[in-house]
Amino acid sequence: MRPRPTILVKLLVAFAVPTLALFALFAYGAYTVTRDDLDAELGTRLTAVAASAATQLSGKYLVKLEPGNENDPDRVRARGKLARVAEATGVRLYVFDRAFTSRVDTVEDLAIGAPYYTAQLDRHEIARVFDDGVVVASVTFEGDDRRMYKAGYAPLRNADGEVVLVVGAQAPASYFDNLDDLRRRIFWWGAGVAAFVLIASLVIAVLITRPVRRLASAAERIGRGELDVPVDLGSRDEIGRLAETMDHMRGQLRERDVRTQQMLAGIAHEVRNPLAGMTLFTGILRDELGADDERTAHVERIAKELGYLERVVSEFLDYARRPVPELGGVELRALLDEVAQLVEPDAAKAGVGVEVTGEPLTIRADAGQLRRAVLNLARNAVQAAIPGDAHVRLGVTRVGDDAVLEVWDRGADIPEDARARLFEPFFTTREKGTGLGLAFVREIALDHHGGVDVTSGGGETTFRVRLPIA
Repeated sequence: MRPRPTILVKLLVAFAVPTLALFALFAYGAYTVTRDDLDAELGTRLTAVAASAATQLSGKYLVKLEPGNENDPDRVRARGKLARVAEATGVRLYVFDRAFTSRVDTVEDLAIGAPYYTAQLDRHEIARVFDDGVVVASVTFEGDDRRMYKAGYAPLRNADGEVVLVVGAQAPASYFDNLDDLRRRIFWWGAGVAAFVLIASLVIAVLITRPVRRLASAAERIGRGELDVPVDLGSRDEIGRLAETMDHMRGQLRERDVRTQQMLAGIAHEVRNPLAGMTLFTGILRDELGADDERTAHVERIAKELGYLERVVSEFLDYARRPVPELGGVELRALLDEVAQLVEPDAAKAGVGVEVTGEPLTIRADAGQLRRAVLNLARNAVQAAIPGDAHVRLGVTRVGDDAVLEVWDRGADIPEDARARLFEPFFTTREKGTGLGLAFVREIALDHHGGVDVTSGGGETTFRVRLPIA
């Protein structure tokens, strides 16, 4: 089964994920808006520089320049004007025609007719300059030096007002350096926010889940029958209200458990007194009749049934008056040897052998209760085993941090539907039985913070009592 996420994980996700997602969305929006604003501002600045330079030039003369006219006076004057504007603004200025070839450029030694390949990438924008006479800005592009650039274009007209050339103003998009710094700042701010949110979410989640875990522990105690420990979280919120309700339930269960024990003890007491009298008079009647009287058999049958009733009453009392375990060191292999000796007479009478296996292993437990639980399982195994060459095996093994007591027998399989209810009080598959023996074994295991289970199949049945070593 795939493990389910805990409340702690769910709270961390509920707090952290939306916060970090909103911060990431905000950071992306801030970065995008800043970049677009800076890009638009640079485009406006470059088109303004290009338009200003265009007012100082005459397209009438520059459009007539041809390759080889680099020293033409009109070109020299035009280049000087562009150089002064370029020096004042820090941009590169150049003039080109519809074929994207140079007429004037602030770059020295650039001949007339030199192609502008970057301008060709902006042919659609430049077409608007020639056709509509408007100023436009290019998209930002990457130059040969791996830096980002942007250009602004303005129309250069002749004496008739016709756009014959275009003035370009190009500058590096230095704001990208600022954007890189902004991106780094956003990253580190994001890392700080993420750390803060995670820590805050963890603290809040722990504050919420800690009382929930304490409630879970209290529920486990109540489930084990430990009804004397109050459930008190010292909280006034909804979880505190739940704790109060659970404590009220614990008190009601404790009162009902006490009443049940008192009722069972009272019934057993009332039944035991007449049973004792009937047993006494049955013995007197047996002595008066003598061994040769045929009615003695009936008396023996009555005595046997009275013995069975006495055992039923004792089991009821033991189940009702379950004592709290008195823990001490118990050597399990020695305990199994003792149980084997106690069950040996019944086993010999049934023709069943008893075997004990396992190495010495000591745990803290109530020796008396544990002996009773294993003895109950051993007697059941002797009764279920097939007489003859069959035997019952008592064993102890260590599995991880648990000691496992096993009682094995070879006999009839336990039906699956009966296995599911085997440890329920008053459930039994025998004609005469109280159904409290295995329930008592389960209660003893739970009182020791352990458990009990059974496997049955192929003519073999094994009961396992798991007990924590620590």
